[in-house]
Amino acid sequence: MTLENEHCNVVATLRKAGLSRTTQRMAVLKVMIQADGPLSVGEILKRTDLEQRINKVTVYRILSSFKENSIIRELPTDHGMSLYEMACLHNPVHPHFYCKTCRTMSCLPPLRLSQALDWFAGPSTFRIDDVHVHVNGVCRQCQERS
Repeated sequence: MTLENEHCNVVATLRKAGLSRTTQRMAVLKVMIQADGPLSVGEILKRTDLEQRINKVTVYRILSSFKENSIIRELPTDHGMSLYEMACLHNPVHPHFYCKTCRTMSCLPPLRLSQALDWFAGPSTFRIDDVHVHVNGVCRQCQERS
């Protein structure tokens, strides 16, 4: 199976990470590649093929191995649940908006590294490994409902 997206390939991604191509890993990665935004474990479970019979513990293990191999990014939320998204060249690091009311996370336009580095400008020297910009608030739909 070589699921092709405009940008990512399931088999090539697993091969590059040195991970074996199990049907469960391939099913979870297929869901992640096709996602249009960050997903919760529950959403990943719902979107995997029913015949795969993947349980929640297996999904967490797969996501952990994907995270260790820089295939995905983990995005924590304010209520202890994490969301996950692809971490590939075609989905560069970008800020997110998290609605505290409906608990949805939306992707915002990518942030240029030069913009992030400007935040740390000054006499001190930092080694930056990751930049996470996470904006919390209330989305327009929830504001209109109130």
